[in-house]
Parts: sequence; C-alpha cells; structure tokens
Amino acid sequence: MNFISRIKKNMNFKIWNFPTVNFYILILSLTFSCNSEVNINSINKNQLNKETSLYLKQHSENPINWQRWSNSIFDVSQELDKLLVISIGYSSCHWCHVMEEETFTNDSIAKVMNDNFINIKVDREENPDVDQAYMIASQLMTGMGGWPLNVITLPDGSPIYAGTYHSTSQWDDILKRIIRLKKDNYDGLKEIAENVKNGVTDVNTIQKQEKLSEFSTDFLKNNIEEWMKKWDTDFGGDLAQQKFVSPSKYLFLLNYGIVYNDKKVLSHVKNTLDIIASSGLNDFIEGGFYRYTVDNEWKIPHFEKMLYDQAQMISLFSMAYKVYGDPLYKDIVDKTIAFLNLKMSSNNDLYYAAMDADTDGEEGKYYSFTKDELEIISKNTDFSVFTSYYNIDIKKPWENDRFLLLPKKADNELNDLIQIWESNIIKLKEKRTKPRIDDKIIVSWNSLAIVGLIDAFEALQNNDYLVQAKSMFEELKDNSFRKNKLIHTYKENQFQEGVLEDYAYLSKASMRLFQATGDESYFDFSKNITDNALGLFDDDQSDLLRYSNNNELFTKVISLDDGVIPSPNSIIAEQLFNIGHIIFDDEYLNLSDKMVSSVQDIIDGNINSYSVWANNILNRVEPFFEIAVIGPNAKSITDDITNYFTPNTIVVQSKIESDIPLFIDRYFEDETYIYVCQNKTCQRPETKINLALEQVPYIN
Repeated sequence: MNFISRIKKNMNFKIWNFPTVNFYILILSLTFSCNSEVNINSINKNQLNKETSLYLKQHSENPINWQRWSNSIFDVSQELDKLLVISIGYSSCHWCHVMEEETFTNDSIAKVMNDNFINIKVDREENPDVDQAYMIASQLMTGMGGWPLNVITLPDGSPIYAGTYHSTSQWDDILKRIIRLKKDNYDGLKEIAENVKNGVTDVNTIQKQEKLSEFSTDFLKNNIEEWMKKWDTDFGGDLAQQKFVSPSKYLFLLNYGIVYNDKKVLSHVKNTLDIIASSGLNDFIEGGFYRYTVDNEWKIPHFEKMLYDQAQMISLFSMAYKVYGDPLYKDIVDKTIAFLNLKMSSNNDLYYAAMDADTDGEEGKYYSFTKDELEIISKNTDFSVFTSYYNIDIKKPWENDRFLLLPKKADNELNDLIQIWESNIIKLKEKRTKPRIDDKIIVSWNSLAIVGLIDAFEALQNNDYLVQAKSMFEELKDNSFRKNKLIHTYKENQFQEGVLEDYAYLSKASMRLFQATGDESYFDFSKNITDNALGLFDDDQSDLLRYSNNNELFTKVISLDDGVIPSPNSIIAEQLFNIGHIIFDDEYLNLSDKMVSSVQDIIDGNINSYSVWANNILNRVEPFFEIAVIGPNAKSITDDITNYFTPNTIVVQSKIESDIPLFIDRYFEDETYIYVCQNKTCQRPETKINLALEQVPYIN
C-alpha cells in the first residue's frame, strides 16, 4: 500500500476534536453548500435575490435570468439543448461593475440572453475552481484573461468562447454570432469545444515521476540570471506596463539573496520595496495596499483592496525588516495590520474578503480630490509646497478633474505641515461614501492573514500580533468544518466546499503557530489537515493534488503557479517537507520531493512565476537546518532566535517532554538547550543563542 493510499485509509479527521459539542450539533442542521438545485422552471427568472454573495446580489436586479453556479445546471441545459453564458467576477472588480451597469442592465441584451442561453453568474471568490477552469480556457483561446470573465459553453459546460469586458455592442455582436453558429454549424462549435477541452486537459496533466529530479544550485542561479533580465532597475519589480506585487517572489529572493550572499538580488528587493512603500500602491492615509497600479511607475493604483494582498504584504515587509532593519518597513507592517483591524475586521475576529475600488459609481473617488478640495486640504499653508510634496501637477488631473496624492519621502522640516494636511484629508474623507466591503469570510485568505500576523510578531516582537493570530485561528477552525470537510467561504449559514488552498494555507498557519508557541496541538492539526488534503485531492495521474473535487467541471484543475497567491501544491510540498523534518518521516519527504520534481521542468525559465516552488528547491540544494529549542525557557529563547532572518531553516520549540521525534530525549528540566540539526543528526547543544546560530551559515 503506497503512502497516499495509507493516508486515505487512515483518515480520521482528528480536526473534529476542536469544535465544541454544541457547535457540532448546530452545523449538522445547516446545509453544506449553497449550490441550490436548478430546474427548468427556475431558469426563467433571475434567482440571485436570495444570495449572500455581494457580487451576485449586485446582479439580482438585472433583467437577465441569472442563475447561480450549480452542478445541476448541466442537466437542465442538456435537456433543453441550450448554450450557457457563464459570467465570472467579484464584488470589488471595477470592470465587472462597468459591464453590469452598461450591458447587463440592457433590456435588448437581456432578451437575447434569456431567449437563447441559460445564464449563470459566478462569484470567483466563492467558486475559485470554476474560475480557474474557465480562466485556463480563456488564456488558451485568447492568450489573456481577467475579470469579468465571460464564457459561452456547450450544454455540458465545454467552452466555445471566452473574453473579458465587453461593451454593449460588442457583447450583442458576440451573442448573435454564437447563436448563428449554433444554428448553421453546431458541429463546428462542438469541434471548437473539443479542442479547447483537450488543451485545458493537457495543461492540467502532469505525469507521475518515475525518478526524482536532481536539484542543483546551477538550476537556481541560471534561472535567477534569466529573471534579472526582466527586472525594472528604474522603478523596481519586473518590467511591465502594469505593476503587481506578488509577495512570494520577493520572499524567495530574500531567502536566495541571504543564502548566497547575493548583493545584487538583495539590492533589487530593497529598491523595489522602498519604491512600493512610497508609491501609489500604498494608501498612506488609511493604510493597506491596493491591488495593482495601471502604470509602470507604481503611481496610479487600481483601488480595490484585497485581504490576500494585505496578508502577504505584512509577511513580506516583516521579513524585509528582519533583513534590512529599515524602520519604514516596521511602520508599514503596523499600519497595514491597523487598517485590517479597523476597516476589514468582522465581529468574530476574522477578516472580510475585500474593499471595493468604486464609490458612487466612480473608480477611486473615495481616494482622489478635486482642485477645490486640494485648496481646502492646504488651507493656511503654502500651496506650492503642498503640491510639490504630493507630486501634484495642477494642470494634469488624474481623471474626471480629480487628483491623486503621492507623497514624497518626508523630511523633518515638513512634519508639522504633513500632520495638518493629513488631518484635513481625513476630515474630507469622513464625509464621503465609504467603499463597499465584501463581508464574506474566506478560509484560505484568513489563513494567510494568520501567517502574516505571526511573521509580524516574530519580526517586531509585538506579542499582540501573536495573541490575535491565535484568536483568529480558533475562530477559523471552529467555523470552517462541515461534515468532516473544510469549507472555503461562509456567510449567513451559506457555505462553499473547501478547495485545496484552504487546506494548504490553514495547515501552514497552524504550523507557524506551533513554531511560535510550542503548543503541539497546532502541529497535530497541521499534520492532520495536510493528510486530509492528500486523501481528498489525490490525482491518480500525477504526484500533485487536484484543486477541487468538483467532478462536474469540464476539466480537473491542478494549480501550479505562484502568482497573486501561492500555489496550494507548492505550499503542501513545503508542509510535507517541514513535517518530514520534524518527525523524521521519509515518506513525507519523498512525497514532497516527488511534487517538486514534477514541476522542475515547468518552472525552468519561468522561475518568477513559481517562486514558492523555487524556494522548495532552495531548501534542497543547500543545507537545511532544524533548530530545536527545548526546555523551560524555550519560548523566550525562540522569540529571540526568530527575530533573526532564518532561510533554509525551521525553528521549533518545546518547554515540556515530547514524543515528537525531533524532541525525544532532549528535554532537561533544569536547563534550556538549543539543538541545531541536519539530516536527523544534531550538533552539540548550546545554551547561548549566539553560539547556536554560529552553526547555521545563513544567519548573521
């Protein structure tokens, strides 16, 4: 019996030890998923008025007979032989709003769609597996993707057309072309669908590894050299017309730069973070980061604020603070956490999903200012000094005669003026319509936030952040299980089944809590939920894991790229690696090796899109260390150690006797020892931190 088979056989969902009995009884009375059944009668009316999703509710008054996503929709569409329009977006998406207002409120468009199609609205944050499947199809068909994602499919869900935003006339033209093709050349549409389906299947087919890859330093160094050619040396980040931050990229580069003492890499990361810190991406008044900038100089943001961005930026700037010691980075971490707690916190200590880019039907209105408002803000101060500091060209408004404020790095002489200006800005914004909050709770994104808080605790030594992380974890854990499975999102007693990222990120959050506290229940939870993921999402054709168990989709999805958020497969590989090193289990290590081997050829030449995978390789090509702190003072000593930046190292602790293999026979009640271990062998234990850390070449 192989490892995965054994996992499946022995899955006991020990995670059920955590919720209270009353909560367990409560959830048995609730519906697992809000995927309501669709029938022939329901498709003749817009069905979104009872949905809890903010995005779906935004379309509930459309004249289009929108249905929510349901696997049963395919039975109806095939019975009626009707094509499907599957329109995917999310509540804080600006162009989703534009298309809704321009096109989906149009009566003539609605008639065409209602007469000829079954129309489905999908919140990509509730159904990320649906989004991923059709996004891959869009990228194969058009070479691009984005939201709103509008797909037309055969009755079985196989795509025949994909596009993003359409004007009313464009969408009308597309619909009528497809209708004609269905009438005149249905076989041609079926051929298109078959080709697309085969293409998407190929993308998601990764063969099992007959033998493990040979990981090498040269592989990483050659790929870094290729990546350097894409770096924007003027404005930081990668060369691009629009600028996104993928924090996992820079976390990997920090690790790589320290391990190899690569000054060029470390300089690029520092330059990028410095520019971002003072860019239009960073909300200098309220805190938090916008999704991306629409220009290559980080000046003009796209104003939506996503939880996953905030969470990962907290991690990135926390780690950067450890490396560079720049107090600006500490301020950014504190301010981003304060923003989350003030603006995006739910009544149960968890965080909402997103904040909209639009207010009063205008993108960025909440964050921009008219000329008259600029004069109010700068009242009784020198207007030229004000405009100079905020990089304002009064002759060149940003949009709709409004201006954006992009502060320069302040000098001490302006501090008093800056306080006056910022106070006036806050007063103006208090009178405005606030951006909408999408108040769904997403398990995976909150897990990222927990990791961010722990990273902040270790870097800044602020115990409040650890307390908050523990509280969030308990809330998330107690509210995220339904019928022995993890859920993805929940709101008002409506739930969506969990996908791989929920298991992966929550497992990592629990592992980080174990590292920060020494409480072994966190380790047990992390290991159990990782085992559950292996059993639930096993892919017979590969050594990787499927993104979901939705067998009604036209294709399976295996998520690999470390993009906006890390690949759940790369995180699971990381978790297996860490678990294997803590319990000395070669089966976990071998499975992790197989996963990383599966993608090595894929990431070669594209390492910037697979940064967590790259870090997995780094852990293999250079010595990897376990630092075990064991004894009555383990917590305080560990806190001091984790204040250092520790790449290629896992730091764990125990203040009691333990049967975890890494800890066995190493506890002494009268002294706390620091063990530096490698390949199941520990060096001489030390009581002093400096002597212990001298045994790890990457820590200085």
